[in-house]
Amino acid sequence: MKHLISICVAVILLLTAVGCEEKKGDASVTAEDSLYVSIPDTAIYGVVGEGTTMHVLELLAEDGRTLTFAVNQDSCSDVQGGVFSGDKVTLTVREGSDGPEVVKLVNITSLFGKWTSIDRNFEIMQDGVVSGAVQTESNPYTQWSMANANLILNADTFDVLLLGPDSMTIENAKGIFVYKRQK
Repeated sequence: MKHLISICVAVILLLTAVGCEEKKGDASVTAEDSLYVSIPDTAIYGVVGEGTTMHVLELLAEDGRTLTFAVNQDSCSDVQGGVFSGDKVTLTVREGSDGPEVVKLVNITSLFGKWTSIDRNFEIMQDGVVSGAVQTESNPYTQWSMANANLILNADTFDVLLLGPDSMTIENAKGIFVYKRQK
């Protein structure tokens, strides 16, 4: 956490220094001149282990470690898509009174499939590809990924509010979007 705060402070100082410098010479700005700041992905990825219970998540992490986290569904853990042994998940954690606990968990396996709404139809596939978009859609989704337990469709980042067996509700700065699963 201290490293993240230090990085944020350094970026703010850098942006302040760059913004306060007097521009000399050519006033045109190219894409190469712009400063791109990305938020690091601090989520943990892995597969749900067989030792998972109602209040304990056993995770077989991508780096080969077996990790255990508390899941407190009464007060703080936001679990979307269910927790099923063998499913791939992403989660964010914090240090709780009894060790690390889940803040947000999204079942990536539950995202796979065909989704439809009034104005969008698409299929989230395992390889990061989104297919089946109708060409008449403005900005059809063509790729997906996860970062910090958020769903990224093309360049749009969404908070997964609800992920059930037959519906998905996601939100970003543009609004809340509801989809139903196609069979």
